[in-house]
Formats: sequence, structure tokens, C-alpha cells
Amino acid sequence: MKCFVLILGLLSICLQVAADVPYLRVVRNQTTQTECLQIAVRTFDVNDRNLQLVAVSHIGTKGYYEELQELLNSADVVLFEGIDGHRAEFRQMSEQEPERSSLQANLARALGLVFQLHHIDYTPDHFINSDVTSEQLLALFQGQELPEEEERGEERLEHLMNTMEQTTVSGQVGASILSFLEKRPGWGRGMRWAMVNTLAAVQGNISSYPGLPEEMQKLMEVLLERRNDVVLQDITEQLEKQEPGSTIAVFYGAAHMYDFHLRLVADYGAVEQEVQWQNAFCGNLQTSGLNLLQKGVVEWFVLQQVRAIEIMSSASNQPAPSPESP
Repeated sequence: MKCFVLILGLLSICLQVAADVPYLRVVRNQTTQTECLQIAVRTFDVNDRNLQLVAVSHIGTKGYYEELQELLNSADVVLFEGIDGHRAEFRQMSEQEPERSSLQANLARALGLVFQLHHIDYTPDHFINSDVTSEQLLALFQGQELPEEEERGEERLEHLMNTMEQTTVSGQVGASILSFLEKRPGWGRGMRWAMVNTLAAVQGNISSYPGLPEEMQKLMEVLLERRNDVVLQDITEQLEKQEPGSTIAVFYGAAHMYDFHLRLVADYGAVEQEVQWQNAFCGNLQTSGLNLLQKGVVEWFVLQQVRAIEIMSSASNQPAPSPESP
């Protein structure tokens, strides 16, 4: 079970929100007992330009990404997340056969979902990569400033990530569990429900939780705030470049959106105009195909994860989430 704590923790970090400006919520249908994880798209007016914060879950359904693609294609410019996203290999990933490479891709497959990079088309000309390179990310991890001259660091970063997944105990156990879920669809559907309900307990900025290890706080600072600095520079450039009435979309993981939101309001005078909610994926334990004992195991697992999150965040005095019912 420790591996699931790691997996859910990583995905929770990718989806963390703040209670006052949420970019994630769980909607529960009391009739069908289906819970759906919803992700927000918030539109702001900034100097007569429409600035859209298009938050995204990195795993979801095909229909979810089709809706996002339609939204992004209608924008005048899209600033998108992706380390080394300027490379042709990144932009053309959706045209290639999905590979069993990343933890998120394998997790999506095990839960009967799909991975974002395999189902979003990044090739349109108005899509602009707004992120650091592998070399720059490695420098930030080492406490250095962004290199002025880019070197090809993607091989080193990929080697580092592969080594972590293949040689650590948690990585090896995680691979085995994901393989188990993929071969047993009932368990995969059950854990999809567990994922939705565990994420429902995550509130506020998880990097500020008192129980979060110091090294994880440093990691989050690099992965979120330092990368966000790059995006804010690109937003400034596009606000000057685009004509009034145009739409600038910022397409990033929901974890980044709270910081974007606060800085846009404080530094750019952004005024929110609209919010849209989209279903990333849903889960229903009752229709998963698991028997009564197996459902009990999944429910127990969720209870343990929720308790762990509550303990980790207890000193932050944040209110518990209140899932909405249609």
C-alpha cells in the first residue's frame, strides 16, 4: 500500500488547489453513486484581452481531452506546459503509439484512462511552449540559476527519472501494482473511484502542509514556482503582442493555477469573468465489478489515505471539502 500512497501523492500534487480559488472539485451523483473529478477553466479580463487559465488533469478520459482540444484550438495563442516541449518529438507525441514509459502514462492505463500527452495535439502553430528545458530544470534542482546557454539535458533527466523508477523499491513495487491493476479491470475501476475520493480530501497548497518533508517542499518550489516565473514572462510578452479582444490560453497542470491566479490579480489587475468545470474522469465503486470484500478493501484504503492527508494538513486549519451533488 505504500506505493499507492506515493502514486496518489504525486497525482495529488499535480492537482492541488486552494480553497478560496479552487481549480478542482468532486461532484457526487447521489442517485447513481458516481463521483466525478472536475477541473476548472477560469477566464480573466486583462487589459481588454481574454486570459484563460486552462487547468488540466494529466490523466483523464478521451472525451475530456477532446473538449480541451476544442477550447485550445479556439484561442489565439496557447502557452503550454512541457519540459523540452519545444522539441518536435514532444509536439508529435499524440501521433505516436503510446509507450510504457512514464508513471502517469502507466497509471492512466491501469485505471482505464488515457495520458494527456497522447491525446492532445500540440502541433498547431498557435501553440507555444512556455516551460524550462531539461538542462534548466536540472540546474534549478541543484540550486543554480537558469543557464543562459541551453545544453541538451533531456537524456540526463530521462536517465535520472528512469533510474528512480527502476531501481528504487517504491518504483519497483509501483510497477508491479500497476501491472496487477491493468490485468484486472475490476480493481482498476475500483482504484479509479479511490483516486477521485482521495483527491477530494486534498485542499489548499499541499507544499505548505506542516507534515510535508522539507526536501519535498524544495522540490515543489522548483516544479511550481520557478517554472511559473517563466510562464509569467511569456504572458507579459503575449499581452503586449496580442490585439484587444484576443484570447491567450495558459494550458498547465492545476497545481500551477493558484500561483498564476494570485499573481495575475495582484500584478496584472486581472478580473475574473467566467469559470467552466469539466469532468476529467469519474468513478463508481458499486459498478466496478468487485465483490463485497474487495469493495471493503478499497474503502479501507481510501479511509487511510484521507486520514493521512488530514494529519499532514491539520495545522493549516483548512476546512474539509464539501463535494457537490447534482
